[in-house]
Amino acid sequence: MSRSLNITFLSSAMPLIPVSNNEQLRAEYIAAGNYPVIFYFYSECNLTCDDVNPIFEQVAEEYSEQILALYVNYSCQSLVDGTDFTVEATPTVIVGINGIESCEDKLVESQITEESLRALFQKYCN
Repeated sequence: MSRSLNITFLSSAMPLIPVSNNEQLRAEYIAAGNYPVIFYFYSECNLTCDDVNPIFEQVAEEYSEQILALYVNYSCQSLVDGTDFTVEATPTVIVGINGIESCEDKLVESQITEESLRALFQKYCN
């Protein structure tokens, strides 16, 4: 899926954006500016991700008019090079604002449930 990196975040909908390389990750994040971005780091070879992927997609779609969500295939390469992200396992959900990772709003592996995702999205949609 190709997508222009010149994003207008105040449009009627902010879709779930798949990210496959470091340049796109940085470009999407920089383009967001002061707006929070929810990053979902997954790996295609992780069975836990297979269970979490549809849950994240569903919740992200429900909030797509209010917050940007990036779907990052972490297994492709070390996508966090040059960023402040700390991803030690997949799946991992990180909130970032102004280029900084919010350590208090990070979900890892078993912490990622439909309820925890909804709470995270709701927190940043206010």
